[in-house]
Amino acid sequence: MLKEHGIRPRDFRQLTWQDLAEVQDSVFGRRLFLEFKPKNFWQMADTLSLKYVSYDLEKGSCLYEQDWFLQYPLFAQEDVYELLRDSGLRQEDAIRIMEVVRRGQCDTDLKWREFIELYDVPEGMVEAFSRCIYLPPREKVVAELLDVISQAIRCKIRGKID
Repeated sequence: MLKEHGIRPRDFRQLTWQDLAEVQDSVFGRRLFLEFKPKNFWQMADTLSLKYVSYDLEKGSCLYEQDWFLQYPLFAQEDVYELLRDSGLRQEDAIRIMEVVRRGQCDTDLKWREFIELYDVPEGMVEAFSRCIYLPPREKVVAELLDVISQAIRCKIRGKID
């Protein structure tokens, strides 16, 4: 995936979370990388996704201190599907539920929580889903991360040249 975007794996391996924090376009983005210190591509993607996600939290509370988030971390829409599959749901059911969580409503007269309760979804997972206001698609996060990595590599190379 890196090579397809003109990123040499050797250059990627030389990057640190500090390099990615440095090229963030917002204080919030920099703070995320400084706090989480991601070590690999997928940790970087999860960290970056936190710029876009929206959760129903109590004012002043930290996401990563929430019990429901620690048990069922949700960074992207596809995480809903993966958690459901890991809990034993069939693929078709996991896709249906993921779409209901993504939209925040279902196509029937049932409320989305009632719809999810028709399936054997653990209560803690339902709680986590109910907190999600917006989860970005992983594709969006990966595309943004590849741009951030490219920018960080360019900045690092410029820094060595100067």
